Amino acid sequence: MSTPGQALRISPSRRVLLCMGPGGVGKTTVAAALGLAAAQRGRRVIVVTIDPSKRLAQALGLDPAAGHESGSIVPVHGPGGVRLDCLMLDTQRVFDEIVRVYSRDADAAARMLGNPIYRATAQHLGGALEYAATARVHMLHAEGRYDLIVLDTPPTANALDFLEAPARIQELVGNPAARFLAGTGRIGLKLIGLGGGVLLKTFEAMGGGSFIAELGVFLKEFGSVLGEFRRRAGDLAELLASSETGAVLTTAATDFSAREAEAFIDVIVERGMRVDGIVLNRVLPTLAPLPPPPVLRPAVAAQVGEDAADAAVQALGSAYLGARMQSERAHRIWLHLRDRYPTVPVALLARRDPPPSELEELVVMGAQLLEQSA
Repeated sequence: MSTPGQALRISPSRRVLLCMGPGGVGKTTVAAALGLAAAQRGRRVIVVTIDPSKRLAQALGLDPAAGHESGSIVPVHGPGGVRLDCLMLDTQRVFDEIVRVYSRDADAAARMLGNPIYRATAQHLGGALEYAATARVHMLHAEGRYDLIVLDTPPTANALDFLEAPARIQELVGNPAARFLAGTGRIGLKLIGLGGGVLLKTFEAMGGGSFIAELGVFLKEFGSVLGEFRRRAGDLAELLASSETGAVLTTAATDFSAREAEAFIDVIVERGMRVDGIVLNRVLPTLAPLPPPPVLRPAVAAQVGEDAADAAVQALGSAYLGARMQSERAHRIWLHLRDRYPTVPVALLARRDPPPSELEELVVMGAQLLEQSA
């Protein structure tokens, strides 16, 4: 790859690293690679992920088919003695833990955990996954067992969906007006954001209008639990905006993905968060011009035969031209991101098919991200 990338600079003061970006750009792989790189440098690391690919889950010890229980911490031993912990987020388990720890007493916790409204809310409420992700990071941060917590954030269309979801849930369950409206049935539920889709249908299937009337009581109790969690553990937004938290944004080398990346970064910076780097993933190397057809044809004919040679040369030329255009586009995007964000390093990762998933490959990727030359 002739275009040199810039090494990511993850400050030793960072205790939380958010790996952000839209789905399908290799964000989870980058999170695992950065976690391994930090562990190689002697830090106690845990990687919290949401939905890794099957091969990556197997490498990280998170494959349910191998008996892994979602939500449990798994120690991972990599090449050269590197060690880190991994955890696949389980939304229900996070909420259950909050209820057990922050309810006013054990009986109140047991009633909440057995409440069918609570189970449906934790599974279907919009933003529950994002809230659980940040809450789990917050709990790990408070425990103090790790020097660095790497969160593979839930895939969202934009950064606001992830950053605002915890506040939306806290407002929903903690707002007295919401609890009042909850007792008014379907209209009230729509007004507070619970009246659409799977969650409302679940509530109605569980008991109709008389059952929905109990929702106000539930919201009051659940709001108290989350309020106590926030009071004792601190505000989630404060942790995200503190100097202990940084963000790395992963994007693909396409114009659409680059625009998404810029929108993500603008929101992150506007929120007072720190951007430690951008990873431009799946970049093709710079390709020299293809020799002219008369030069290519004899070699191609030797492979496919004279009758098919002309068509094969034409197809080869089209495919090669497309690859060159992708490579040039990646270089252009890299220059644009570098110039727009001069204080943020932009690292490059070459395209790999299939994507890296073995621990040895992830260790190499992590080293590449932290050691590229500007």
